[in-house]
Amino acid sequence: MLLFLAGIVEQLDLALEHLGKRTVHDARFSLMMTDNALELVLHQIVEDKRREAGSWQYREKPYPYETQLRKAYLGSFSDKVAFARIEAGLDDKTARTFNILHDYRNDLYHAGLAHESILQTLAQFYFNTACVHLSSYEPKWFGWASSQKMPDRAQKYFTGDRSFPGKPEDFAKACDTMAKSFDFDAGNVSEILADDLDRIIEDIDACIQVVSDGVYEGQQTSRDEAVLSTQAWDMAFSDEGREFAAKKGFEGNPLQIGDFLIQEFPFRFRNDPIAGWQAQSKKLRANADPHAALDHYQSFVMHTGPLRSALERSAAAAEAAIDAEIDRMRGK
Repeated sequence: MLLFLAGIVEQLDLALEHLGKRTVHDARFSLMMTDNALELVLHQIVEDKRREAGSWQYREKPYPYETQLRKAYLGSFSDKVAFARIEAGLDDKTARTFNILHDYRNDLYHAGLAHESILQTLAQFYFNTACVHLSSYEPKWFGWASSQKMPDRAQKYFTGDRSFPGKPEDFAKACDTMAKSFDFDAGNVSEILADDLDRIIEDIDACIQVVSDGVYEGQQTSRDEAVLSTQAWDMAFSDEGREFAAKKGFEGNPLQIGDFLIQEFPFRFRNDPIAGWQAQSKKLRANADPHAALDHYQSFVMHTGPLRSALERSAAAAEAAIDAEIDRMRGK
């Protein structure tokens, strides 16, 4: 177990080093290593409980969370987080933060998404929050073999002698030391996220205007109409849109389905959302709790994602048509 804990400390120390370099690429490495270290300990919590739940003390009265334990052992990161809420004192808001930031780790690792404008802040927040929580982990056993070797990076955090180079309390102290070793400003999280939200809103505001202006004379519409028609025509070519229209008894030709959906489908956004989004950004900026700020930001990104994607595609198509018309007029 001592070697396992030393390995976690080694990863966190390396994550801390990358964090201090303050570049996007280093922040990416730091966030991924923090996430891996956290998941390893979350899984160890599950392993510890599996061993305990199979012992004599649960023979007469079985462990009451056996279903959650089995799911955490076989399941995903979020299942392990859910189990840590039961057995490791993980509070709801920190659990939500871990799940959100694990999703960002997946974006970085699997999809190559950069999130450059917020990545440094997210990496700092994840590292600090993970270290604080991990400092509360209490190993169920503590052993060391003479054939084992303490990782170089971890040596400065553990005390002991050559035969047993660490104490049970060293891991908690190491996590606490690392959490305090850089100037993390919790209040800055809401500022950075609100700045990014403002950037997103500004981009979509421009997209709505492009769609509203149209390509040719006579194609101009209101911004409300641009928002609604963009969603309708985007859905008109999807399975969801066709299935909805069929259930509602639509019998027109494919070119009429968009108008039908405008009238019948319960779109989340039926008007220009920019003013409401700007109000949300102000509310986010005023939130001093980094966990609540991240939850607010992520909820906005998820709920508005389909509309934003549709507007970006529609605006790009309109701009491409405008460019083509300009080229035609120039004789190209």
